[in-house]
Amino acid sequence: MLFIAAILLRYISWKHLKMEIFPNAELPMLFIQVSSQIEVTPEHMEQEAIVPVESMIAGLENIERIESNAGRRQGSVLISYEERTDLKYAYLKLDEQVSSLRGTLPDEFSLQVVKIDLESANNTLMSLQARGSGGIDRVRNYVDQHISPELENIEGVAAVNVFGGRQKSVDIILDKAACDAYNI
Repeated sequence: MLFIAAILLRYISWKHLKMEIFPNAELPMLFIQVSSQIEVTPEHMEQEAIVPVESMIAGLENIERIESNAGRRQGSVLISYEERTDLKYAYLKLDEQVSSLRGTLPDEFSLQVVKIDLESANNTLMSLQARGSGGIDRVRNYVDQHISPELENIEGVAAVNVFGGRQKSVDIILDKAACDAYNI
C-alpha cells in the first residue's frame, strides 16, 4: 500500500512540475562599470576610481565577494551578494551610493551600475572570431566596415556587437574659459 501511495505521489508531483527550456534564474551579482573619457594608466584608474568604489562598497550589507579590474579606458567592479539577498533593494542601495560618489571622482571618470541579466545572455545565438594580418585594429576596422553590415542585413538578426581592437575617434575637449569668453 505504501508503494502505491509513493508512485501516486510521484506521478502527481511530476504532472505539476513546471518545465522551462531557460528557467528564470537570477545571479546575486551587480556590476559597476567605470569609464574614462581619456586614456589613463591602469594604475591611475585603480587609484582614482576603483579604490574609492571598493571602499564605498565595503560598507554595504550582504556582500560576499568583490572583484575589480582596471584598464586604460575602462574598469569594472563585480559585487557578489549572499544567496538570499533581495537584488532590487541591493541595486537601489548601490545606485544611491554610486550617485553620491560620482561628485567626488575626477571629472574624466563616469560610473554606471549594471544588473547582470541572464535573459540577454540566453538570447546570444552565435559568437564569431575574426583573424587576419595587419594587426588587431586593421581587423576591427574591416569587420566594422564589411562583415558587421552584412550580418545586420540578415533577417532575424537583432544586433551585431564587435569587440576587440580600438575604434578610431577624435575627442574634442572644450576649454570652458575660452568658451565663456566667446559666449559659446
